[in-house]
Amino acid sequence: MSGSFIFYFHLLGFGLITTAVVAGWFLNLRFTAAQDTDIRISVGSMMRTIAILSPLAAFLLLATGIGNILNLYYETPVVWYQQGWLVIKIVLFGVMLVNGTVFGPLMSRKRMHIVRNLAENTGTEEDEKNLKYLNKQMNWFFTVQSVLLLGIVFFSAFGTSKHPGYF
Repeated sequence: MSGSFIFYFHLLGFGLITTAVVAGWFLNLRFTAAQDTDIRISVGSMMRTIAILSPLAAFLLLATGIGNILNLYYETPVVWYQQGWLVIKIVLFGVMLVNGTVFGPLMSRKRMHIVRNLAENTGTEEDEKNLKYLNKQMNWFFTVQSVLLLGIVFFSAFGTSKHPGYF
């Protein structure tokens, strides 16, 4: 029996990132459906709180993923970069990480700035158009994040090698 507790921390990181994506998506749906700016500001602050999980989850997944690769392939004739499922999984995680750390926060900040302007009655019609556009972009953002997450799950479940975490 060989195994690693790193695998369980990897599952914890996956749970955190799943929570951030799913909760963010549902809160975003509530944000876009709300007409009252006070509700939008409240939901936006909740989204910001949930978004704090993302860097922690990303670091945990990155560190434990490296540990899992070392556990699985250390002193074996097989090298990790020849495992197609693992390479695809790493690429999907990298795209998800860049998307989540660059585009999501950028759009969220712009959107909350517009909502605050509208709450203070300093917004213009252009701000209303920009808000609708940013709401659509955020919907696409969470759709892409969810598809990437499902891709990672797919390649984790159906990869050709035994996972190092099983005891």
